[in-house]
Amino acid sequence: MTKFVLHGGATRRFELEGNRGFFKEILTGLPQKVRVLLIYYARPETDFFELLQDDTNNFRSTSPDKDIELEIASEDQDTFRKQIENADVIYVRGGDTKKLLAKINQTPDFADLIKGKVYAGSSAGMYLLCKHYYSNDRKQFEQGLGILPIKGLAHWDQSKHDILDQLKNIGEDLPIYKLSEGQFIVLES
Repeated sequence: MTKFVLHGGATRRFELEGNRGFFKEILTGLPQKVRVLLIYYARPETDFFELLQDDTNNFRSTSPDKDIELEIASEDQDTFRKQIENADVIYVRGGDTKKLLAKINQTPDFADLIKGKVYAGSSAGMYLLCKHYYSNDRKQFEQGLGILPIKGLAHWDQSKHDILDQLKNIGEDLPIYKLSEGQFIVLES
């Protein structure tokens, strides 16, 4: 069984209600020693060190009883596949969804590789799995990999009601998950 922990964005804002719970939920039910693969493909490589610092603090402060090994995903496809195989958790941080999709599309068996693991995705990391989503950056509806038969709307707030109504009419009739910044849901498949 694969556990999906999907997040509405802004993981860096640790004061947001829900962010602490998000990082804790990712590791809930896993052994004491856990390996987390950090996928930062949606962000510029110049941000990786700062993102690693943030995520190290977030995971360790919310699960101090765990022995957590964090590793940044490699650009090399063979190494990347091995990293996924060895990881307990696949954590995909937000950023540019198109950039993330382009990189993950180089691994056509990505859906199979993450089976049986915990997949945690924030904003672009959630959109990656959706059939359809709304890009807040490009102000348009786009398609993800469709690993989960859902539609997504991250960074949700009341001003996006019209967008939500439009998303309902995009493609087939699928559940829509509208998540505010800091909010998360758990799905299992």
